[in-house]
Amino acid sequence: MSWIKRFSSFTYLNVTQFLGALNDNLYKLLTIYLLIQLEGIENSPRVLAMTGAIFVLPFLLFSASSGTLADRFSKRNIIVLTKVFEMIIMSLAVVAFAWQSIWGAYAILFLLATQSAVFGPSKYGIIPELVGTEKISHANGLMTSFTFLAIILGTFLASFFVDITSHNFVLSSLGCALIALVGILTSLCIEYTPPSGSTKRFNISFIWEIYQALLIAAQEPSLLAACCGSAYFLFLGAYVQLNIIPFAVEALHLTDVQGGYLFLAVAFGIGCGSILAGKISGKLVELALVPLAGMGIATGLYLLDMYSYSLTIVVPLISLIGIFGGMFAVPLDSYVQLASPHRYRGQIIAATNFLSFFGVLLASLLLLVISELLGLPADKGFSLLGSITLVITAILTFQFFDYLTRFLAMILSRIYFAITFEGENNIPDMPTIYICHQIAWNDTVLLLGSQRRRMRFFMECGQPSRPWMRYLYKLLRVVFIPEVEPLEQNQSCLEALRNTLSRGISVCIFVKNASLSQEISALRHSAYVCEVFEGTHYPIVPVTITRGIKRPSKMFLGNLFPHIRSPAHIAFGAQTAPSS
Repeated sequence: MSWIKRFSSFTYLNVTQFLGALNDNLYKLLTIYLLIQLEGIENSPRVLAMTGAIFVLPFLLFSASSGTLADRFSKRNIIVLTKVFEMIIMSLAVVAFAWQSIWGAYAILFLLATQSAVFGPSKYGIIPELVGTEKISHANGLMTSFTFLAIILGTFLASFFVDITSHNFVLSSLGCALIALVGILTSLCIEYTPPSGSTKRFNISFIWEIYQALLIAAQEPSLLAACCGSAYFLFLGAYVQLNIIPFAVEALHLTDVQGGYLFLAVAFGIGCGSILAGKISGKLVELALVPLAGMGIATGLYLLDMYSYSLTIVVPLISLIGIFGGMFAVPLDSYVQLASPHRYRGQIIAATNFLSFFGVLLASLLLLVISELLGLPADKGFSLLGSITLVITAILTFQFFDYLTRFLAMILSRIYFAITFEGENNIPDMPTIYICHQIAWNDTVLLLGSQRRRMRFFMECGQPSRPWMRYLYKLLRVVFIPEVEPLEQNQSCLEALRNTLSRGISVCIFVKNASLSQEISALRHSAYVCEVFEGTHYPIVPVTITRGIKRPSKMFLGNLFPHIRSPAHIAFGAQTAPSS
């Protein structure tokens, strides 16, 4: 058995959740195909909405209790027990399909979703216990990509089994039981993790539990917005999955089974986008990807309606929507896991799951409203979803604006300047006060793009005269320090500075007349600073920006844009004693 130790516990976790997601999608699609066969293709929107609603109901009922369970007991043990439960459920599925029982198939779907609801908080909550903090984004990218690989395979196998067995659903369901058995074996290979120490009791009033968890999330910067954004992604994905078969039948004139293959393109795109998001994020969580990906999703949904007549255009469009979807989801899921307090991580993840699957329920209701009440074709449903996505993206852009400006500044600074760095090891892994002389307005862009943490600027100078610069500084939320009163004596500015740092945002103070050492000394010895920053310890780092002269270029573009790729050097000095 020594070969078991060759793979990490996270690998076994990833394989276990892959098999669970595979079974969820395989059985769900088999149920849909069986019910469409029994009730007729004309009733496919109602069948899809009904199965979607039944699958989501356990997540709404049991998410809060599952989160409490994950916080009180070993997450690894919970994972193993849910896999055993899955095996029992899949054995019953064979009987339900043998009898071709509509209500039996629905009941099994409900039980399978219950198992997944209990599995969810432990699955995500155990990741920070198995991998280091710097690997969380990468781990989530892998897990999300494997999840959608499972969706791809589950979607394919459901359609493939129905095709090759001539609609023999009993034989197909035996495959689900075999997958569940392998899932038990892989879950046993995950290393034991101790309980997190929570003593929270179970509460049958699960809505109150969800509310309390969201209140805790609201106390952490951007965490509640990340929970809601993650929930919207599941609403988005659920509607696309439910609407894809009616869309294929109505607009592309395919069969229901052929339409099921279309979702392969979506899932493949999400898997690729998830890996890409993990690569871009690196060791940190890159929330700036969320509003950018949201715009891509909305645009793709509009184009899907516009070109709904062409299969050759629809397939790459669906894949592109999936890529943006993966880039949308991974940063949000990673941030929820990373920013959640350890003792409440399971409850917050459970609350996010509750919101997510309430979104899935809304997706089922939206499909019914569009198809049954409004009588709109499936392609118009994608346009409506695009409009909803634009609104949600605008809200998330406002919430994550600091992350977005930092990310865009990083890109722009590397396009516009040829930057060299010095003293990068002096950048602390915590909110920091940087002191710098400002040479030009784009020093803000250089400093924003020099690190991964968000940054706010305090300037010892008057408002700029040019309107576009005033608008830029307003967007960056620059705080102007009156020239008549030094920063170290301005209590309102010092309180704004402390509030910024307490939210996990670094601060850069642009000084005008004093030297950097004088400004640092003044901050360290000011009575006002000691009073405002009492009990805190934020390091102070001097920063020097120097610019070089770009050499003449013989290339046409170099002459057309003479300032592009101008040399810039950013030096981070040694940390001084923190303010206290």
